[in-house]
Amino acid sequence: MEESNKAEQEIQINNIEIWDNSKRARTMIVIFWILTGITTIGVISGYFELELLNAAQLGEFIGESEVNANDQRQGIIGILQLGIFIASVVVFLNWFRRAYGNLHRMGINYLKQKESMAVWSWLIPIVWFFRPVQIMNEIWTETQDQIKKYDSSYLIRSGGFLIGIWWTLFILSNFIGRYVLKTTFKQDTIEQIIESSQATMIADIMEIPEALLVILIVSQISKMEKTLAEEVKKSGGNIIYK
Repeated sequence: MEESNKAEQEIQINNIEIWDNSKRARTMIVIFWILTGITTIGVISGYFELELLNAAQLGEFIGESEVNANDQRQGIIGILQLGIFIASVVVFLNWFRRAYGNLHRMGINYLKQKESMAVWSWLIPIVWFFRPVQIMNEIWTETQDQIKKYDSSYLIRSGGFLIGIWWTLFILSNFIGRYVLKTTFKQDTIEQIIESSQATMIADIMEIPEALLVILIVSQISKMEKTLAEEVKKSGGNIIYK
């Protein structure tokens, strides 16, 4: 009976096929570093805009060329931020789904969600408030649990606090972003324009630590995925590079 169970386990290991996620992780990290850099520039540019607006509110003379230069600078930075933000969403979701999908491919039958929910959970109203962070926690813990099955000496690290801070910042920046969008359509007075600029600047400031935490979390999980891939390969499983 023991020999039969052992043979069955070996067959199961040999049938394991996980998809390499390291390239997606590297691409995502690069994009998020670029996003952090551009957002930092956006904060500095926003500060100069606020200085200009406060001077105008006090009645100081502001030349037309200075106003145009500010608007042009802010417009260019805004377009760059939007473009990189969209790219960051795409690469993150690609990485996120594959990381969760690999747990499914490991044969874990007690995962709480289907692989597709790694994407859809961000798009469904109310569900986006709690489901993505649950999946992130699953990726962090279950990847390590699988390593532990191959290597009993592996030390499992807790990521709940780190992921919790990231998610708190994400929720806060999301609500601030909605407020920024609301103030964008109310810029009839200098006071309203200043309020909108302040809100935008706060949103940008919040986005910086949030992006840095994503980089840190993904870097840590990527190391775990690499270790797991090595263990799977040593045990006769397959790593698919695509």
